[in-house]
Amino acid sequence: MKSHNLKETVQKLKGPTKEQIIVGNQWAAVALDKFHSNSKATIKITNDNSDQEIMLSWDSDFPSAAMKENIDMANHGGVAIAFFVMSTLSGFTYVEQSEIGDGVDYRFKINEPKDDDLNFLDDYHYVEVSGILRESATNTLKRRIKIKHEQINKGRKKDKSSSVIVTLFSEPKTIRELH
Repeated sequence: MKSHNLKETVQKLKGPTKEQIIVGNQWAAVALDKFHSNSKATIKITNDNSDQEIMLSWDSDFPSAAMKENIDMANHGGVAIAFFVMSTLSGFTYVEQSEIGDGVDYRFKINEPKDDDLNFLDDYHYVEVSGILRESATNTLKRRIKIKHEQINKGRKKDKSSSVIVTLFSEPKTIRELH
């Protein structure tokens, strides 16, 4: 089983500042720490129908007094795990947030666009992201994935290359599914 640390994202992903990625990782750490001990867990990742288990570790040595809200943990932590999956496990090196109405949250590129690249919007992979702390009768991983696909279908990027990434922190499990 391969071992990874959530902080690998800081070195692999451009677009947001390192500080923004670190804060996202801290949200994921707080969410993961609710269910797992010693700042590590075996996480099952389904990445485009390919399953793997990795030993994921993270830094929990920071004050989390301002990170208590469960919805924020799930949302921001889900983004951090999506950034990790797309950069460390899928080879994308650049991300930027998309616009409201696109039907997706982020757009990723294999290579960072150059300032003079006039076609830089043509080859993005669009990703709709979500996180769930723990499943309930009405909020399951399977249902959330379905909702995220529906959201893409309603957005402006429905005909583009896109994925849904949803993380369930209690198990932990992350599913990346092509749209």
